Amino acid sequence: MAKKTTLPQETLTDILSRLPIKSLTRFESVSKPFSALINSPDFISAHLRRSSRHFTFFIRHFHNPSGFPKIVGSCNGLVCLDISSCYARGFVLWNIARKQYSCLPSPRISDSRGPFWMVSTGFGFDREKNDYKVVRIVGFACEKGESPVVMVEVFSWRTGCWRVIDGRAIGACVIHEGQNGVVINGGLHWLGNSAGKSGGIQKFILSFDLNTEEFRKIPTPEFSAGVCAKIMGFKGSLALAYYPSRGLVGRPAATDRVEICVWDDYGGADGKYWTKLNSLQLNTLGYPVGVTNETGLIMRKLDGQFTQFFLCDPSNQNYRRLHICEATYSCDIHSYVESLVPVGAGHDHRVIEEEVLSEV
Repeated sequence: MAKKTTLPQETLTDILSRLPIKSLTRFESVSKPFSALINSPDFISAHLRRSSRHFTFFIRHFHNPSGFPKIVGSCNGLVCLDISSCYARGFVLWNIARKQYSCLPSPRISDSRGPFWMVSTGFGFDREKNDYKVVRIVGFACEKGESPVVMVEVFSWRTGCWRVIDGRAIGACVIHEGQNGVVINGGLHWLGNSAGKSGGIQKFILSFDLNTEEFRKIPTPEFSAGVCAKIMGFKGSLALAYYPSRGLVGRPAATDRVEICVWDDYGGADGKYWTKLNSLQLNTLGYPVGVTNETGLIMRKLDGQFTQFFLCDPSNQNYRRLHICEATYSCDIHSYVESLVPVGAGHDHRVIEEEVLSEV
């Protein structure tokens, strides 16, 4: 009789960590030891390190941009959705690959103290605490000439609870509604400007450290009227893409190019400054709509009734066409990797039926 052999644990982990989620899901039912291994924190981390090398896109097609659900963010295989009709009142964490989701408890900040004005959100990963966090910034309506009251709360994936935190560092600030925080180097970032009685309007980037849960403001380069700015991450650094606004009938565009600026020495000592990278021809590639893997800029070009998408590297201006969206739809585009990260750290989750997945 042949002697039964057992693979060392390290070898088995290495083999299984190379498999796609669909195969691993089948292995979970083979035996309890297999299931325990696949759902262990060490194996989940090992599998994520491998899958992160192979990014894909997560795309939301829509006809009405104000419709829901909205994508708050995508991080390590978890997608955060805002499922409310307005003011970000309900959230879901969704692992697409595992077909699991978890409805988060209702936020604590309500309109009982006054009517909401604008609500901004963000979703990211606190590497130091191994925690996924949802940030909700609420601005309350105020009388003309008064400074708006801003409150902030954070949901922790690890504890399963919302906490109201100190948001005084934000000050009298407006973060335009519909804008989700962009994760760069352990922080969430939003474009904002001053508001209230402080005088002239100042534009800046509001940065939130996911570990310390502190806010700070980063000055933006000067840009003229008729120009839009989009925050993006580029090779681990904070960057801004500038491009002419659309819909100004009868007015000449402020520029015919997309300019990319990078904030040097992000997270280091004082004396930081913006450095301009190569500019991109607007007529060739269109407008920036997303970023992938912090090295590629996703561009959307409208050509009559047709829509084209391109993936471009701003550092060398190389680009290629992407076939990712029907011309009849608008879309949100986010980077996505498959992972085993659970939708809840120790609390209940639900399995999504196959037909539901096809509808979202």
